[in-house]
Formats: sequence, C-alpha cells, structure tokens
Amino acid sequence: MGAEVSVLSTSADKEAAAKQLGAKNFILTDADSNWAEPWAFTFNFMLNTADAAHKFDMSTYLSTLAVNGEMHHVGLPDAPLPEIKAQTFAPNGCKMGGSHIGSRPEMFKMLQLVSEKKLKPMIETIPISEEGCAKAVKGVHENTVRYRYTLVDYDKAFPNR
Repeated sequence: MGAEVSVLSTSADKEAAAKQLGAKNFILTDADSNWAEPWAFTFNFMLNTADAAHKFDMSTYLSTLAVNGEMHHVGLPDAPLPEIKAQTFAPNGCKMGGSHIGSRPEMFKMLQLVSEKKLKPMIETIPISEEGCAKAVKGVHENTVRYRYTLVDYDKAFPNR
C-alpha cells in the first residue's frame, strides 16, 4: 500500500513475524540501549498499538519523529502517560494524538480495503469460559499475546440465551 514500515518493540521474539508481515526494519526498544539515536528525525507517523505507553520514555520515542511527525495512540493504557516537558516537542515540532475507534465511514473504508486486498485477521481463539478469560487476561498482562485474542464458543458457554 506504499508505506515503508518499521516495527518498534520491546520483545525481540516479534522480529520474525514483523519481517514476514512486511516490515523493512525491526527496532528493539531496549531501555538499556540508545536504540533511538540512529532513528532520530526519521518517522513521519508512529502508530502506538500497545496499552503500555505509560511505561515509555516518551521523549525518546518522540525524538524519532520527523519534523511535524505524529505519534498516534490507539492502545490506551489505564495509567496516565508519563510527564512530558513542552521542550520535548520543540526540536521536531512533533505532535501526539489518540483515538479509541474510527468513525462509521472510516470503518466502512477499512472493511472495503480488507475485502479488496483479501486480508484475514491474525488471531488466537480462546473459549469463553472462566479458564479462557483468565488465560486471556494473563496473556495480556504478561505480554505473551501475539496479534489478538478472540473469545469463541459462546453457544457452549451460554446455551440458553
């Protein structure tokens, strides 16, 4: 679709999947390294899908944005974002935004694109049950989820609905 994609992740075990899905670069955002230095002023748009942004060194992530670049959050943590000084935005004039869900017209456009490109979701299914829900919550908490969990077997769990 024309974009050059780089994946930023705290998990090295996601690299093979990222490359298989078409990422040109995989960047391990190890807190003990200077991972951002080679990527300073590089990215026009950064889409954050993690719900752990409250753990990010936000100034480091923002430093990788190009002039007028944007970091957009769709993974929304329960905790507040880290404190950011206004000076953090000055070197590249970057901005941050966020959204919870797209509008109805945006969803229709997305579904049309998915249909045209014959894209399929990458999910892991889990039966909806006490055990299944516990597994899902644990997986999210321990960052072992790959792609998305989808709860299934509603008819088994709720036969009289």
